Amino acid sequence: MRIDPLAPPASAAVLIARTLRAHAVDRIFCVPGESFLPLLDALRDQPSIDLVTCRHEGSAALAAVADGRLTGRPGVLAVSRGPGTSNAMIGIHAAQQDAIPLVVLIGQVDRPNLGRGAFQEMDYQSLFSGIAKWVGEVSDAARAAEVVGRAFAAATTGTPGPAIVVLPEDMLEDLTGAPALAPLPRVRSAVCVDALAQVRERLAQAKRPLAIVGSQCRQPAFRAALRQLSEAWALPVAVTNKNQDLFPNDHPHWFGHLGFFVDPQAAALMAEADLVLAIGTRLGDVASQGYRFPALAPATRALVHVHPDPGVLNRLHAPEVAIAASGDDFVRALLALAPPAAPDRAAWIEAVGRCRHAQQTLTVNEDDGQGLDFGAVVQAVERHLRGDAVVSMDAGNFSSWVHRALQFQPAQQMVAAACGAMGMAVPGALAAALRHPDRQVVAFCGDGGFLMTGNELATAVARRAQPKIFIANNGSYGTIRTYQERAYPGRPIGTDLGNPDFARLADAFGATGIRIERLAQVDEAVARALATPGPVVVDVRCNLEYLMPGLRLSALARAA
Repeated sequence: MRIDPLAPPASAAVLIARTLRAHAVDRIFCVPGESFLPLLDALRDQPSIDLVTCRHEGSAALAAVADGRLTGRPGVLAVSRGPGTSNAMIGIHAAQQDAIPLVVLIGQVDRPNLGRGAFQEMDYQSLFSGIAKWVGEVSDAARAAEVVGRAFAAATTGTPGPAIVVLPEDMLEDLTGAPALAPLPRVRSAVCVDALAQVRERLAQAKRPLAIVGSQCRQPAFRAALRQLSEAWALPVAVTNKNQDLFPNDHPHWFGHLGFFVDPQAAALMAEADLVLAIGTRLGDVASQGYRFPALAPATRALVHVHPDPGVLNRLHAPEVAIAASGDDFVRALLALAPPAAPDRAAWIEAVGRCRHAQQTLTVNEDDGQGLDFGAVVQAVERHLRGDAVVSMDAGNFSSWVHRALQFQPAQQMVAAACGAMGMAVPGALAAALRHPDRQVVAFCGDGGFLMTGNELATAVARRAQPKIFIANNGSYGTIRTYQERAYPGRPIGTDLGNPDFARLADAFGATGIRIERLAQVDEAVARALATPGPVVVDVRCNLEYLMPGLRLSALARAA
């Protein structure tokens, strides 16, 4: 590493701040801590970096993950040692599970006290051994830029994920003449010509091909190229959990979303595919429906698996063709080849269309005075959703209405935690509203998820962000209640919730609160919420009887 003897010395904290700027970091989410005060002070002199102070490290971490998902660049999080790091684990886990690039800057005790059980000391190598892609500690101020640069490279190479930079408190004030460093070159794998020819041949022969696309590539250029590939090859497209914004949901080749509780008709149709083209997905248990599709053994259909991380290929499945490359590079390379004459797939595309129509059809229950069917509100939002809207979504049964009623268009984006972490909706909406202040940002969450991270409403108000938050308020942890009724009918315990008045709570934060209690109020209230400046919280009083589209609590108990 080059050290300029003529450069005026600067503290390690200043060097790190300059290196973050050199890596095009323009936003950091944090909860401030005394263990990295010099870095906070150094960031004050970097006006191009927006420091977003959150109210809890858990939501700061989720917001950073959401920012990484939206931009394709690493989200950046700064937290203090011990309790701060522990609080942030939910977002770090989400980044690992969802393959989102994330760089985490963590304060640490001073170097003389390392290994002595000092106040709030943690062994970060051990703590993150099974979750982070890389953990580095800056013990020498002269190597601070090097360690930060390696973290950014690790977060984006192969399977994206979290990389950790540990910063001993006393090191941050050490002086060094070392320069800030530019980003390391991106490691790329070329698409093998021979393998591409094999894929072309298999696509030409397949009568019922299906592409399964994951979150590895999310940028507009990839989405456009994916659509072109689908149209050129008459190739239906399914997406992995909470990635339905990758392909137009009204396109004739849209197969659907492979999340939890896949419609039986869709599952049966998947089983008829004679070729699966998996692009940018690890084909984990949710995407593969419990590792059953495509099956490892016996191999019932051809599988082409494309992923930039060679360690992912051949690990869970047995592909005929395995290509270690970015999904974006692969799709572009395949598009450059003229598709040969392929079998007539009209019947296959027609079957996909019937399945798509069945999944997107949503019948809303009538108003019985006991609370709403949340689907009515989602349908109303869909009617008012702008063409470039960002939708932030939490985890829970309520999301099944969103998956069914919202039909994502090419310029719309989704923010969600595919790993099922509750609490993403509000921090995700905060991140989206800050990243895209001119776009409509809508969040859907349950009453349980909102009270986990809803305090970031204070951050949204302070930052003049304008998310519109819709809460499905049924007084229950609905997903767990569903499982309870299946396993122990009529014996609920631990899932009932006592909630505040969310509309009045929003008013107390300085946001606008709206309540919907009857079906007749839905259209006007949704229109007003989306037109109101500033943050808005809509408290939708839902009937617990309507657990999911087409599923009633009473019917579930009787069936069990």
